[in-house]
Amino acid sequence: MICKRCNSDKVHKNGHTKSGKQKYKCECGYNFEEGMKVKNKVGMSLEEFRERHDVDYIVQKTLDTLDPGIIYEKNDICKLTGLRPGYPGLAPTIEAAKSYYGKVGSNMYFSHPDTIMQLKDDAKLN
Repeated sequence: MICKRCNSDKVHKNGHTKSGKQKYKCECGYNFEEGMKVKNKVGMSLEEFRERHDVDYIVQKTLDTLDPGIIYEKNDICKLTGLRPGYPGLAPTIEAAKSYYGKVGSNMYFSHPDTIMQLKDDAKLN
């Protein structure tokens, strides 16, 4: 849903009308309801562009969502990014995030940095 007044997509549901139509409110304060004509969004923000095309940004955003205590393999991280394996720059970018992984032999395991640090301290990862 796009705001008719400011063209933002930062819109959230805001109850219903008496007739049952969904009401919305934009971060700019504009209120509108389901069925009202709204502008189609034209263009994209820098963040939207980066979310689609910037491998470093996509990987970092994915790694920042890792929960402590959950361990992932490298293939899992690739899947979580939404990029296909072999995507240009994906593997080196993942491997550059040293605080998010440790190794056992040649296998890389990823998690929240606190979990990785704990496992390294316990000598379970190197």
